[in-house]
Parts: sequence; C-alpha cells; structure tokens
Amino acid sequence: MDGERKPHPDDWKPHPGPQLDFLRRSAFEVMYGGAAGGGKSDALLIAAIQLVGLGHGSAYHALLLRRTMPELKRSLIKRAYALYPRIGGRYNQTDCVWRFPGGEIVEFGHVEHEDDVTKYLGAEFQFVGFDELTTFTESMYLALKARIRSSSGVQCRIRGATNPGSTGHEWVFKRWGAWLDPESPIKAAPGQTLYFLKGSDEVERVVPKGTHLAKSRCFIPAKLEDNPSLFTDGQYESNLQDLDPVRRAQLRQGDWLVKPAKGLYFKRAWFEFVDASEVPKDSWRVRYWDRAATEAEKGKDPDWTVGVRCAMTHGGVLFIEDASRMRGIPGEVEGHILATAELDTKEVAIGLEQEPGASGKAEIASYLRQLKRFNVRGFAKRLDKIVSAGPVSALASNGPITGQKIRIVRGDWNEQFMQVLEQFPEGSHDDDVDALSGAYTMITSGMRVRRTQFGAAAPGSSIDDVTVGSD
Repeated sequence: MDGERKPHPDDWKPHPGPQLDFLRRSAFEVMYGGAAGGGKSDALLIAAIQLVGLGHGSAYHALLLRRTMPELKRSLIKRAYALYPRIGGRYNQTDCVWRFPGGEIVEFGHVEHEDDVTKYLGAEFQFVGFDELTTFTESMYLALKARIRSSSGVQCRIRGATNPGSTGHEWVFKRWGAWLDPESPIKAAPGQTLYFLKGSDEVERVVPKGTHLAKSRCFIPAKLEDNPSLFTDGQYESNLQDLDPVRRAQLRQGDWLVKPAKGLYFKRAWFEFVDASEVPKDSWRVRYWDRAATEAEKGKDPDWTVGVRCAMTHGGVLFIEDASRMRGIPGEVEGHILATAELDTKEVAIGLEQEPGASGKAEIASYLRQLKRFNVRGFAKRLDKIVSAGPVSALASNGPITGQKIRIVRGDWNEQFMQVLEQFPEGSHDDDVDALSGAYTMITSGMRVRRTQFGAAAPGSSIDDVTVGSD
C-alpha cells in the first residue's frame, strides 16, 4: 500500500483461500463470510485501506460501519489500532477518523436507528463496509450505498461481512439469493460474479457483463477452517459448540436455511428423567418466576405464571426439580409465589422477572417486602426469548454428545412442561421456557446473598439492585 515502505515480518498477511480471494475482488458489491471465525473483520479493515498510498490522496474516503457505537469500539476501532499505524495512520478519537500520510481517510461510524443515515447525506465515499451486515436493515444499506461515488475516477466499492441470523437475515438472504437460496431461479457458484440491472419495473435482473449501468455482485463464503489463527487451538470452535442448535448451525456451518422452529431448541430425548432421591442434597437451588397476572376467561387462553426450580451439583449437573404453574389475578399470583417459597424453604433462591419502568421496580419492591426472609431479587425482563433460551438449549442439545444430560425429576408436571419446551418458539405459550431460561441464568451466574432490610440482591445483574427502605 505504501510503495516506499519496506515489508516487515509483522505485517498483516491474508490467509490463503477465501480471505485472500475477497481482497483481490474488484466487483462493486461483495459479501464475505457466512459463518463465524472466517476472519471477516480483518478482511474489511484491510479492504478499506487497499487504495491508501496509491496517489488518490483526499479523493479517497472510506466508511466502516457497525450497527452501534459500543460494537464499533469493541471490534473495528480496537483492531484498527493494531493495523493502521503500520502504514502511517493517525487516529482522531473525536471524529472516529483515521488519516494517512497521503491524505486518505477511513472513517468509522454507526447507524443504530433508521434516521442515523441522515448523518451521511451529501457525503461522498469511495468505499463503504458493513461489519455484521445482517444486523442492519435493507433501507440502511441502500441509503449508504447511494453515497458511494467518485468525481475523481477512484474505484468505488461496497463490502459486507456477516453471519446468518439476526434481524436483517431475510433481506441479505434475498439480495444474495443466487449464491444462498437453493430455490432461486438464478444460480451462482461461490465466488462467481454476476451483473445486475434494475429495470423500469424496479425488478433486478442478471445481465451480461458490460451492460450499461449494471453493477457487479459476488459472495465469497468463509468458515472457521479458513482462519488458521482461530481454528488450530480449538477454543473458538468449542465456544461455538456451546450455542443453541440454530445459532450453532448458522455460525459454525454457515447455514442460511435453518430458522427458529419448534423441535429445534428442545427435544425430549435430550433430557434424562430421574427420581427426586437422585438430586444431591447439597446442590445449589433456585426458583425463577415468569409471572402473568391474567386469570383465565371463557374463550381465551392467557399466559401462565410459571416458577421453575432448578438444582445444580458441585460437578455442574443441572436438575429441573419442579415447574409450578397457575393463573390468577395479581393478588392470587402473589399469594401463590409466597406459598411456594414457604414450601421451598430459605434454601432456594428466588428470581422474579421484572417488567421495565418504575411500575416494574415498585412491583418487585412489594415482593421483596413479602419475601424478606428469603434470598430474592428481580431480573430485568428480556424481550428476545430465543436469545434468552439459547444457553440452556445449548446445554440440553449437547447432553447426548457430552454424556451429561439435563436431569428432570419425575412428577405430574413433566408432560405439560415438555410439551411447552418442544413447541418453542411456535407454541401458544412459552412461559415454562422463560422460567427455565431465567433459572439457568441465575444458577450459572452464581447468585449470592447480599442482604437488605426486605430481601437480597446480587451484584452483576443487568438491572440496578433493588433496595427497599423501611415504611
């Protein structure tokens, strides 16, 4: 990139295979990756500076994007410090801009909300790169794509690096359908470049190379095996194995076709049913409540209040001991939770799902008063149920492989509990799954007692500790 600079042994070098192929591509629009660990972020960072030092000067302006600023700081910005100074780059932290000796600019940005694209209206970029493309919306992508142009003859490029899944999965899958969708009428091999032109009917069609106004597009798949830096020690692959089955297939195999569906997250065969006597008495126990304050009405099927009690041994074996369920008005729900706590005794820590806002905090404060003799606290309600269920789903699905299945204590609640789990996320109810996810989070995060006057709180939660003063 800098013709006067001598090579150095520590210079970054692309891995042979997909990463090198990606950097050699001259197509206007290229997507790279499709599975975790393929070296996508490094490839984007290097692609953004490929024209640095070639005499374009300030006529070259690149933009690298993540969806949010915290993601940007943890990934691209952090990694750029190890790469860009070697070719003379200097970083302006206020503007999030790297400037190079020839005048070239690489800017870092984020578009968390739809109207954030207005920050770039009127700007002119010769390169735009999206890290984790499926986290962006299609309108964001197209709006930034419209900012790519050059009045000085500099080559223009747009690049995306991503995995399957996330909110933008469908539009990315459709845009690169020729490479990803087996049912697409247009078929393209990995790495093959096609040329697209949108007609007056707003429909894109594949046209011959050289067609006026046509834009080239390509997809280069890469997997963990293509990145020796991560693949050789096995640690990263082990981390991927700990994901739920859907995310594991998406990130490890680069499977664009697998989607959340019933029977994928929990299967009866993944569990082992045992007697209560098999649970070691010195296990660490919790019960987590997914609350619903709606009583059953004729012709309606409201949610259930479900409290799942789990025990974990010192060796890390998880037992699901009980799932208590009921429907009722708020007062009845509160009474049921109090009665269950008495039966469980103080040896069982209690977790309560907390609704957002002041009302949710006040409600939890009321419970803390009622349950002041117990180890109890509120946990912020997590809106993405699939993400919340991921860790315990991963533990269950890996059980037959590791030989350490989750144990379920036999009881008359088993059948309904398993039906809800196996129907997730398509069933009419998911209360048992939410309660199990919460219990597993509690027990693996090591919730411990920190007493207040009317209850207990534990550090490390995603919400502020709830402390209730005296009346």
